[in-house]
Amino acid sequence: MKIDSGINEATLIQRCKKNDEKAQLQLYRLYSKRMFNLAVRMTGDVGEAEDVLQDSFVKALTELHKLKDENAFGGWLKRIVINRSIDKIRNKKFKFLSIETIHELKMEIPEELDESVDPEIVHHLIKKLPDGAREILVLRALEGFKHAEIAEKLRISESTAKTQFFRAKQLLAKMIKEMENENEFRKIPEGKPAEA
Repeated sequence: MKIDSGINEATLIQRCKKNDEKAQLQLYRLYSKRMFNLAVRMTGDVGEAEDVLQDSFVKALTELHKLKDENAFGGWLKRIVINRSIDKIRNKKFKFLSIETIHELKMEIPEELDESVDPEIVHHLIKKLPDGAREILVLRALEGFKHAEIAEKLRISESTAKTQFFRAKQLLAKMIKEMENENEFRKIPEGKPAEA
């Protein structure tokens, strides 16, 4: 990848390995926006995402000597950001996802769900999912990771990753249906019996 000044990324990485601060700043500017957006999608919180971004870059720069292929920096950094995000999620009891995330997620949730379900409601229900279910839903449905990659990142078996993803979708569908049934019950005008 060519950088603004015409320097290629591999050269920039080599300069970073020599603690060149200008090169480190260039590298940060090159990747920070994409990695921040990923961290926001993963954690659901701008403040947490900022922490993840900072921690990830510090880790990447201090462990740059471990990177074998300078051209693979982007993927390597992405893995660091995902792992740091997962750590944040694990350390925090209550997380939420953005509305944009919900629109993306609608592509992956069960087909039987009504497309007219309000994203705000889905957002609210996703907040109620157990942490593990939320993690796997984000990694699989939004980040496009394969079950094997999720298993590796979360240190679980591939079959567990598949099962948890399936259960997370089922649980979300069940929560939405329960909420819809509750709302239908509330819509019945007073004095009129519900139809059987």
